[in-house]
Amino acid sequence: MRYLHIVGKKKKPNAFEEALSELRKVVPASASSYVAPAPKVKEEQRIVTAEFLRRNDDGSWNWEEFNGSLTGILSTEQSATLGQLHESDTVRLQVSITATTCTVAQIVPRSLRQLPDKERRERVREVKRRHTPPPTPQKKTHLLSAPPPGTRHIIRARVTALTESAFTWQAIDGAETMTSPSSRAHELDLDQRINVVLEDLRGKHSFVDFVAHTLRAAQHSLGELTLDAMYVLEPGDIVDAFLEFSGIPGAHDADRIGKTRPAVFIGKVNANTLSLRGLTDGAGSYGQRSGNIAIRDWQEAGLKKPSVVQEKSQEVDIADVWVTRGKLTAHDRSALGLQ
Repeated sequence: MRYLHIVGKKKKPNAFEEALSELRKVVPASASSYVAPAPKVKEEQRIVTAEFLRRNDDGSWNWEEFNGSLTGILSTEQSATLGQLHESDTVRLQVSITATTCTVAQIVPRSLRQLPDKERRERVREVKRRHTPPPTPQKKTHLLSAPPPGTRHIIRARVTALTESAFTWQAIDGAETMTSPSSRAHELDLDQRINVVLEDLRGKHSFVDFVAHTLRAAQHSLGELTLDAMYVLEPGDIVDAFLEFSGIPGAHDADRIGKTRPAVFIGKVNANTLSLRGLTDGAGSYGQRSGNIAIRDWQEAGLKKPSVVQEKSQEVDIADVWVTRGKLTAHDRSALGLQ
């Protein structure tokens, strides 16, 4: 038997195959054209009850989940579909939640709930209290463990009774009377007229101190508290006051935040606070800083050595203001811009 072997013609490659062959010659074997797909974002769909917090200028509303942790913004277009909105109104929303975003997909129909005016006002106050940051703690003073939050008043009074550690006083122009403990009671005399400093704490008056130095002919001593300085000081007066350090304190003051030193009274900030600019030695390193203003007539001002006024002012509690040393001359007040 005879076998017939038929040999076909070799297929000629087309242009695409030729280009692919040439590309394989120049591309390294390790190269790959595979592109990994983008990772899928994990998304969660939820129905939440949203409480409106505040309306933005563009008409959108900030909301937070009622008794929850989610927050978001309802767009102007979505808010318009609900009509007139108020703070603390609630509505149910379908939201899409990812690791970084929370977007509103749609509003659940007929889910808007609006509170009566009285309940709304109470709820708004509750929400604002929850979002208000705690007050910054105030520094301690040398008079009390912390300055009381109320408003101080000075009452003219007469001493009616005395013991070693307390005294009884009665207001001259009113019916107020009180027995107040004081380590300075021995300084007083019966029937002496004094200034009594009271603190108004939620409608109740609490005794702070008395100011008797203005009633004596003798000059008051250094370190005696002058709580009525608010009413007698004028811009340019030099006082002793507790001032915080503006830079790094020296080695002997490393554990302190400030110390009592001379200062120039600039003006009143409010009922209990004064604005002061500290004084320092003109020959010291702090005195050579730029911005300080030298006092020309330092002897006339009651200072013991040449001094400069520091550039920055400090707000000081009235309880931290002590005796008055003297007063700047007209020339030095003008240099500080004081009239």
